[in-house]
Amino acid sequence: MKKLRKEDLSLMHYLRFNVLDEYIETDVDVDLDLIDDLSSSVSQVYEAQSSVIPVPTGLGRGWVYLDSYANTSEQQNSVMVYDSVDTLISGSEYLVDYIDGRVITSGSITPASVTYKYFYVSLVNEWEDVEAAGPPVVVVNLESFTKVGFQLGGGRRVPRRGHLHIFASTRAERDDLLEMLYDGINQKCCSNQNWTNGTMIDWNGTFNNDYVYETIQHHSSLQFENVIARNVNPPLLSGIPRTDLTMLSDLNKYRARIDFDMFHLEEY
Repeated sequence: MKKLRKEDLSLMHYLRFNVLDEYIETDVDVDLDLIDDLSSSVSQVYEAQSSVIPVPTGLGRGWVYLDSYANTSEQQNSVMVYDSVDTLISGSEYLVDYIDGRVITSGSITPASVTYKYFYVSLVNEWEDVEAAGPPVVVVNLESFTKVGFQLGGGRRVPRRGHLHIFASTRAERDDLLEMLYDGINQKCCSNQNWTNGTMIDWNGTFNNDYVYETIQHHSSLQFENVIARNVNPPLLSGIPRTDLTMLSDLNKYRARIDFDMFHLEEY
């Protein structure tokens, strides 16, 4: 895994749990239905039948897998599974698929409902994911970079140009997200993680128990500067009053953008 990818993951993790934590919501007492096609004699898969919009398991969302930003081990209080008489089932009795919103058991228990926290704001780093995710969605885009010396002798400063593109469902939501994200990175820093054994979520949506919190040796934290926030007003068709937004798609009605420089220092 190259350094740019590690920095992208570190930034996404920081934004998800430390900046957008106010947009973590709770879905209460949601029915769990057995999925026969995915189950077997040794593994039974139950899926939450949520009616929440946007869908908690939509692209760039999912169930919360850490109880707080400072934690490096799987949540203990963000997902609570109950049986048919509303008795809490121990977390040691099942696995959680945080991406697809599923509870996986060995057949020794029969879960009936679940209460869980989920990410309300979709966070993605691919432009083609925006429409599939649906608002509110934030696109993280790290692009050009240079590597220059920062002192006599060894060492260098590595700045990267970045952008946060915000797509909201209302003007108020756009303004709140814009200010929250701006305050979250302006004159701030975050851990520059090494992701030694991969990300926190494994390929199958479960928590990666081999995950190790480790920063990159001889590298500083990721720091932010030159942070500029602004609303994006898409041009309207000729002859349509600027106050009439009916001609705009839902994705383009309420947009904003934050430009920033993210850098770290390397010593060698």
